[in-house]
Amino acid sequence: MIPSLKIGLIGCGRAAELIYLSAINKFSDVEVVAVVDPNEERRELIGKKFKNCFHYHSLDGNLIDQIDAGIICSPPDTHIALSSELLKKNKYVLVEKPLALSTGGIKELIELESSSKASLMMGFNHRYWQPIVHLKEKLSENPKINSAEMVLTSNYSKWNPVSFISDPLDNLGPHLFDLIRFIFNKEIKSISAVSAGEDIFQMNVKISGGISIKCHLSHLNKTIKSIKVRSDNETFFVTLSSVRINPEPGNIRSFLDLNDMIKRKLTRKTSPIKKTYDIQLKNFFELIRLNNQAHPGIKDGIAAILAIEATRISINKNGKEIFLNEIN
Repeated sequence: MIPSLKIGLIGCGRAAELIYLSAINKFSDVEVVAVVDPNEERRELIGKKFKNCFHYHSLDGNLIDQIDAGIICSPPDTHIALSSELLKKNKYVLVEKPLALSTGGIKELIELESSSKASLMMGFNHRYWQPIVHLKEKLSENPKINSAEMVLTSNYSKWNPVSFISDPLDNLGPHLFDLIRFIFNKEIKSISAVSAGEDIFQMNVKISGGISIKCHLSHLNKTIKSIKVRSDNETFFVTLSSVRINPEPGNIRSFLDLNDMIKRKLTRKTSPIKKTYDIQLKNFFELIRLNNQAHPGIKDGIAAILAIEATRISINKNGKEIFLNEIN
C-alpha cells in the first residue's frame, strides 16, 4: 500500500471552499490533515469537511513537520512568505495565482527553491482545459498566426472574496498572460494597455515572432473566457461553453456544443473547466511522489507578475508600449 500524502490547506477562503473541498476529496490516497487560517469561523467551516483534520491559526514549524506538502490559497500578499517557510522545510508547494503582487522577495524565493529538496508549482489550472490543450497542439502543427484575440471577464460579485478585494489584473491577469506564453510557446515582449473604465482593461500584447494579441480583462456581471486565433488555413475559437476549437461560432457550432452539453449532463461528467482543478491536483500529487521539478513553476509565476507590472506602467503612461526586459 502506498502511504497517503498528508496535505496542509493554507487559507480557508473561497478557493478552499469552492474548489479544493470537492477536488481533494476525489483522491483516496490524499489526506488534508491541517487547515490554516487566522479566521476561526473559516477554518472551522473548511476543516470539518476533512476527517482527522487539525485547525491552525498560522503556519508554524510543528505543523510543517506533519505534512508532505502545502496548498496555498491565502491572500496573494502572503504567498511569498508562506511558500518560503514550506520550501525551507523541503515541503512541496502548490500556490494559487498570482505568485505575488510584485517581484519583491522573488529572488530570495528562487534561491530557497534551488536549495530545497522540494519545489513550487503554480496554480495555472487553465493550462489543463481541454480546448486549450487542443489549441496548443493545433498551433504547433500550423504555427503561422495572422491574428489573435483573448477576452477574460468574471462576475466577481459571485466569488465574493472573504479577506481581500482584487482587481482584474491581479485576478485574471495571471491566467491571461500564462495562457499566452503556454498556447503560443513564446515569451511576452511588450504590452500596451489602457483603462476603458472601472475594472476594465484593454491591451495589446506582443510576443516573439512579431505576433500581436488583442486582450480584454474586466470584472463584469458575466464570466467570459474566449480566445480567437486566425492562421493561414483555419480559425480557432475557444469559449467557456464549449469543448471545441472549431468551427467558428454559428448554427453548426451551437448545435454541436448543445449536443456535448446534453451528453455531459446525462453521464454526469464534470465540466471541462472544473475538471482542470482535478488534473492540476493529480499532477501536483504525482510531482510529490516522484520528487520531480514543478511545472508550471516559479519562472512561470514571475513571467505573469512582470506582465502585470508592465500593464500597470503602460496604463499610467497612457498606453505607452512597455518592454518587459526593461522592468527591473
